[in-house]
Amino acid sequence: MNTNENTAKKWQEEEALRRFQLIAPLLDEGLDDAKRLQLRKKIASANDISLRSVYRYEKAYRESQFAGLHPAPRKKQRIQNLPINYDSLLEEAIHLRKEVPERSVNQIITILELEGRVAPGVLKRSTLKRYLYKAGFGSEHMRMYQDACESSSKRFCKPHRMMLVQGDIKYGPKLPIGKNGAKVQTYLSSAIDDHSRYLLHSRFYDNQEETIVEDTFYLLIVRYGKFDACYFDYSDISTMPKYLRCS
Repeated sequence: MNTNENTAKKWQEEEALRRFQLIAPLLDEGLDDAKRLQLRKKIASANDISLRSVYRYEKAYRESQFAGLHPAPRKKQRIQNLPINYDSLLEEAIHLRKEVPERSVNQIITILELEGRVAPGVLKRSTLKRYLYKAGFGSEHMRMYQDACESSSKRFCKPHRMMLVQGDIKYGPKLPIGKNGAKVQTYLSSAIDDHSRYLLHSRFYDNQEETIVEDTFYLLIVRYGKFDACYFDYSDISTMPKYLRCS
């Protein structure tokens, strides 16, 4: 499975979990029809989704349990239907979301249309919402970033995301790896955003060579973009890649 397939699968799992968390209160069999309808409206309003979507998620779960909440795989032809300047539109959408974290996707689309950056009807809410989430600027991410800033325990963190990435390597369990089944010591290499404490990447490896540090940074950059600086607690600085020592 390649990187794109892994990313798509992880997005599907995260989206299914998000949908389940939305409808979980509605699964209480003790609710009567009036209270359930009122709760559906409250969930839709609080999460910037339509009432129809709430009904759809609830029905999908009741029919197929958690598996029914997985979004359909994205098809390649859908990407081809995006505007040529979609990357710049996404950057502008991220800027608008960062400017006012409470802005809904619908409001962002309206602003872009009123400013003449895109023709009305071209940007689809579901598509832009997905791309914002993938870039780390979904509504859930923004609430998390805001909570991090307001927390007294985070008063020493950087003021904005991706200003500083922190990484570390920890000992993992010994696992039977290889043809002979001998147990091999594993190591967990992880990196977090200093501002939000959001886990950017984490993976077990069967060694602690410099390649696992390179892999950690490569994979987080592919998914979240470049950062301003990094701090990595590496035991042997002499073997650390030169391009990382200066950060």
